[in-house]
Amino acid sequence: MELFYNKHIDSQTKEFILEKEENNHIIKVLRKKQGDIIEFTNGNNISFKTKIITIAKKRSTFKIISRKKINPPPHLHIGISILKSPSRFEVFLEKAVEIGVSEITPIICERTYKKTINSKRLNKILISALKQSFKYNLPKLNNPIDFKNFIKLKNEKNKLIATCEEYNKSHLSNEYNIKMKNLILIGPEGDFSKKELDESKNSGFKFVSLGDTRLRAETAGIMACAIFSFIK
Repeated sequence: MELFYNKHIDSQTKEFILEKEENNHIIKVLRKKQGDIIEFTNGNNISFKTKIITIAKKRSTFKIISRKKINPPPHLHIGISILKSPSRFEVFLEKAVEIGVSEITPIICERTYKKTINSKRLNKILISALKQSFKYNLPKLNNPIDFKNFIKLKNEKNKLIATCEEYNKSHLSNEYNIKMKNLILIGPEGDFSKKELDESKNSGFKFVSLGDTRLRAETAGIMACAIFSFIK
């Protein structure tokens, strides 16, 4: 069974209309018919079982026949440097959704080469990964923000920063705490600068390691999600 996404439906919705790409996919690719049952989510940890009431090329009508609240996953917020290669950043986003993440903030560090993102394209990637991996929680993608401002704004209880530098640090798996809101920072190609690491320490961040292997930034982000998924 496939999962579809519609951000406009909620606990009060009884019927809704689907148009454009999603509607075309249901009709032309899946060849669904009137009366068929299709599952939707609004990305807020709710599953909606729906029945096709009317179906047409331009728009179809769906009736919600049941809804189920899904327990929200433990909170993981990743602040990750915008990467020089947009495709590598997109791979990170896709895999982070598949594994599980609550919030993603692109950060601009001293060594960040690219300063902007294509938010519209990236949100489409998030939604596609959500549907493909049958997740019911669509991660929040924030606007890019400078590193210095970011570490001052965030209020997660468990704040971590991954670095390859020789600091007193423990493995990430020993520092995650699923009973708290977790924030992990992943730096750009070339890692965070010493100034940024010192500033993060002064803001209450703990230094962590992802292991002995030196990883690409997008791989480190994916690894951070994977490690979190195994914490009990």
